[in-house]
Amino acid sequence: MIFKIIFVFVLPMLLAIAGLWQTFVYFRLKKYFDLWPVVAAEITHSRLLNQTGVNGEIMLEGIIHFKYSIRGKDYKSDTPALRGYDLFPSLNYERSLVKKYPKGEFVNARVHPNVNSLAYLEVAPLSKLSTVLAPLMFLLGVGIMFGYFYGWWELIGDNIVEWWELYKIKHGME
Repeated sequence: MIFKIIFVFVLPMLLAIAGLWQTFVYFRLKKYFDLWPVVAAEITHSRLLNQTGVNGEIMLEGIIHFKYSIRGKDYKSDTPALRGYDLFPSLNYERSLVKKYPKGEFVNARVHPNVNSLAYLEVAPLSKLSTVLAPLMFLLGVGIMFGYFYGWWELIGDNIVEWWELYKIKHGME
């Protein structure tokens, strides 16, 4: 029983909350991004990952690594763009990232003023669809959880079974 609750309700809720949190952090960092110090960065790796994973999920991402120095210390980063929560990555955007930042190029990177190990080359456009769906997933999870604990799903299930039995009798399927 507890196993079912965790995987059916708690896990999707945590994922939705993580998506909301990532969007919140995106907006917070984006607000001050243009004020961050600019440093020279060298692109050390650049390729487009566009494949189907083991579980059938589509993996689409511009994989770009770069190195930079600030205040006499060297850093490496593999996050080229400040991103919000993105359920549906854009192939066009990911391709443009790889094309824009080829290996060996020197580009400008913006470094977080308080956390020098945090640097981005640009701000990715916010996925409006993902931003809308994340809270909806959260609300759906809450609805499912309340429905489960108050017996709504059992009531709905009983009605569906009753409807199906009547349908089979009416159409001579039995």
